[in-house]
Amino acid sequence: MSFFLLMLLIIIHECGHIAAALLFKWEIQSVTLLPFGGKLVIKGILDRPLKEELLVVFCGPLQHVLIGAAAFFFLKEWSYYSLLMQLNLQLLCFNLLPLWPLDGGRILFLVLAHINSFSQAMKQTLQISMAGLGVTIVITSFLFPFNLQLILVLAYTAIACIIQWKHRSILERQFWLERCKNRGASSQPPRINYVPVNIPINQLLHDLKKGKREVFIVKNSTATMGMITDVSIINQYFKKGTGTEPVSFLLEK
Repeated sequence: MSFFLLMLLIIIHECGHIAAALLFKWEIQSVTLLPFGGKLVIKGILDRPLKEELLVVFCGPLQHVLIGAAAFFFLKEWSYYSLLMQLNLQLLCFNLLPLWPLDGGRILFLVLAHINSFSQAMKQTLQISMAGLGVTIVITSFLFPFNLQLILVLAYTAIACIIQWKHRSILERQFWLERCKNRGASSQPPRINYVPVNIPINQLLHDLKKGKREVFIVKNSTATMGMITDVSIINQYFKKGTGTEPVSFLLEK
């Protein structure tokens, strides 16, 4: 019964993510259910608007609040009521931990991505996740030393963080490609950046923010020399493969 209730809670949790994703017409590639959680794979998620992605992430934990409320009002007399409430609360609290790839870790990433560039936000999220994971392992080793399910969950989280860290440069390039494909997806006005004429193209790429179109106004010491879009800079990078050229190189074309 414990395993059945846990899987039921995980399915409802993932259905919350799926419903929100379908609301925004996201393309769902796969949904994987594991004995200790679920994994939703979305096509082209790296450059989605922050508000959309935050709502999709938040709708998973929201299901546990709704389940808890429904159980409190309608299932108090059920013999497995206490077990249901315990598992529901445990799943909610664990999912909200600021550890990648849990919902709490994704919320942390979205908050950091609102402040910093995609590259910085991903790096900071993984650093915080790995530090938090170390603290969590130390605490749980004393409180729950022989809990196999918890060991599997923490091992999965650690492996996911390590893989994401190793592939973070690849993810950033995928983010650039999605920006080119979704060049008209954002309804918000582009972010205006004023940059010096000699700044390298790859530095501008590393400063791109998630879910926001960007325009760069190129200036020298005395005047404005021109305007370049983020898509133009990305195309130049994939055409040349280095990005070491100054941004003025694009103005000369």
